[in-house]
Amino acid sequence: MSRILVTSCKGGVGKSTVSIGVATALAAMGKRTLLIDFDLGNRSLDLMLGMQDDLIYDICDLTGGRADCASVVHLHPNHLNLAFIGAPFRYEGDATEESFASALDKLEETLGFDFILVDTSGGAHESVAISAPACDTALIVSSQTPTAIRAAEKSGILLDEKKVDEQYLIINGFDTQKENLAKRTGIIEMIDRTRTPLLGIIPMDARLSLLSEQGKSVFDGGKSNCRTAFTNIAKRLCGEHVPLMKGFSGIKRDTFLFR
Repeated sequence: MSRILVTSCKGGVGKSTVSIGVATALAAMGKRTLLIDFDLGNRSLDLMLGMQDDLIYDICDLTGGRADCASVVHLHPNHLNLAFIGAPFRYEGDATEESFASALDKLEETLGFDFILVDTSGGAHESVAISAPACDTALIVSSQTPTAIRAAEKSGILLDEKKVDEQYLIINGFDTQKENLAKRTGIIEMIDRTRTPLLGIIPMDARLSLLSEQGKSVFDGGKSNCRTAFTNIAKRLCGEHVPLMKGFSGIKRDTFLFR
C-alpha cells in the first residue's frame, strides 16, 4: 500500500496532468488505484477525466462524515482498476489532518486499494498541510522555469516539516527541442537545486492539453513518449529499476542535458 501526494508550491506546472498520468499507468499495470482531487481551491480532475457528471459526493463529504466510502468513490468508465474521488465545489474549511487520515484509513480498509494518489492545490495551500501527514511519499512536480524550480525547493521544505520522508522530483514538460537545450535548466542542476532525487521526466507534448480538454488522458491518445514516461514512473513506484529514457522514441540520450 502506498499513499502518494502530488504537489508543488507553484500552480501551472502540470500537477493534475501528472496525477492522472501516473494513476492511469498504475491502473494499467493491474494496481487498484484511487485518485483523489484534493484541490480545495479549484477542482479540475473531474473535467480532465471526463467524469464531471458522475460526482454526487466529494472527499470532504467523507472527511466530514456525510457520506461513506462506497458513495464517494467512482470507477472510471474506460480504465479498469482506476477509481476517483472529486474535490468539493466550495470548500467550507471543515477538513483536518485527523479527518483526512481517518478517511484514507477507511478507504484502504473497505476497498483495498494498492495506491492512493492525492492531487493538491497549487501553492503552499491548506490542502497540502492537511493531506501531507497522511501520505508516505510525495511527488514534487516542476517545469524547467526558474520560478517552478524555486517552488519545488520550497515544496521540499514544507514536506520536511510535515515529516514526509520519501520525496521525488518529476520534471514535467521537459523541452527536447535542440535549439532550446542550452537555454533551459538542465537535469542535474534541477536535482541539485531542489535536493530531491529524480523519479521521471515527462517530455513536452502539446497533445496532453488537448486530451485533457476532451476529458481524456495520454493513455487514450495512442502510443507516445509521454505515455511511456508515465509507465516508467509507475514501474519505479512499484520497485522496478527502469532506465530514465527506456522506451522513448526519437529522443537521444544527449537530448537531456545532464548538467
